[in-house]
Amino acid sequence: MKSDSGTFSQNLQNAQTSQNAQTSQISQNLQTFSYLAFLESKGAEYAPFDPTRARRIYDLLKPHITLPARIIHLIGTNGKGSTGRFITLGLMQKGAKVLHFTSPHIFHFRERFYKNYALETPRAPNAPESKLESKSAQNEAQITRAKLESKTAPIHTTPTPAAPDSGAITSDDELERAHRFLQKFDFIKEASYFEYATFLALVLAQGSEYFVCEAGLGGEYDSTSVLESDLSVFTPISYDHQEMLGERIEDIATTKLKAMGAHNLIAPQRFPEVMQIAQNIAKNTTQDAKQNLAKNRPAHLTFITPNDIESAYKNDKNMRAYAKNMAHFLQENLVVATRALAFFGVAVDFAHLARFDLPGRAQRIAPNILLDVGHNVDGARCILKIIGEKRIKLVYNAFFQKDVRNILSILKPIISELLIIPVSHPRIMPKQELVSICEELGIKHGEFSHIQDDSEYVVFGSFSVAETFLENTKCKID
Repeated sequence: MKSDSGTFSQNLQNAQTSQNAQTSQISQNLQTFSYLAFLESKGAEYAPFDPTRARRIYDLLKPHITLPARIIHLIGTNGKGSTGRFITLGLMQKGAKVLHFTSPHIFHFRERFYKNYALETPRAPNAPESKLESKSAQNEAQITRAKLESKTAPIHTTPTPAAPDSGAITSDDELERAHRFLQKFDFIKEASYFEYATFLALVLAQGSEYFVCEAGLGGEYDSTSVLESDLSVFTPISYDHQEMLGERIEDIATTKLKAMGAHNLIAPQRFPEVMQIAQNIAKNTTQDAKQNLAKNRPAHLTFITPNDIESAYKNDKNMRAYAKNMAHFLQENLVVATRALAFFGVAVDFAHLARFDLPGRAQRIAPNILLDVGHNVDGARCILKIIGEKRIKLVYNAFFQKDVRNILSILKPIISELLIIPVSHPRIMPKQELVSICEELGIKHGEFSHIQDDSEYVVFGSFSVAETFLENTKCKID
């Protein structure tokens, strides 16, 4: 199960030629916010591969920031965003100050940063005290980390009255302040787009108690993996981004699981290979896991089974009521989140838990429109389960790297017509290629123009598909 950084590098560099993840709001606001102009200059979400760059930048930045006392790292293929948001809402309900960092976004880059506290003003690097927080706050964080390690004392302290039980997307002004702080350092200039987003999150996390941090597509080489997490949560690992992670599930699982921390929660997995690889890596953390895990003991793994999911709902009527109208995968992710919260001594009051507010996850945006940003084979299986035996019009497009043939083969039983929505993106599949796949599979197809009240629709695909549909139809998402 050896992970080949050379192969990973070549795969990522090959993909680079076709990736230029520009976002619409950047071009609209370049004149106003310099952080957007800087991101625009980066051009691509996935920069040429350098396994040492994020670590190198982080080591230089770390003396100038204070890490939150507790870091929760989410890694996997599907469900990272929703699991992280459920964890975040549970922590906020208890009064904790939390930053949830997720990716990508639908409309605005700032959607990636969700929190419930005011940003503490960063100090300039040449200020008398270069930390963003006081020494006493740093000492408190170290004490809390020691408690987490020993697990002999209550994890959750007195709730912070100022923190509401749900959060909000960070403002452009706060992001601009974080950006200006980072720009004080020359070494930050070499960061890639996603790496810079990660470092922005670390600055925005000043003043938080918990940092709920979602990895990008990678694992051991992801910029978020430079952090030493108190808990790593592995959501379902499956096929996606094979052009960068490898074609075999063993390759994909290995590079993701090598990001494990000292304590790890493993969600139910479809592929048994994932569990075996996790156990093998956990036994050899000193050789195989990321640099900051060089300890003389194996990592601890907790596996969640389908029976655990069933039992959780059977034994908690308030959880059943809260999740009643959610898609099955969201119900599963909610249980995983509660297990993560339990690690920190936090119990969820489902009768009063804030509404799940991460958009685009099997979201009913109109009585006849379901929107989902799932864009891989497992996402298609989830949609099939939600729709059941009904027939729908599928509003769809995809990046050319995606396994479109298998995705549409899975969805074919529920498709009355596939409506191709034009998306302006350098990685979008050529229309004729998508048409050819539809004709090969015997799927009726056309071009999307408008919504008919007497038809039921599923909008399925990447975040770019969701963005284009919402802009064209003026549909609202909460």
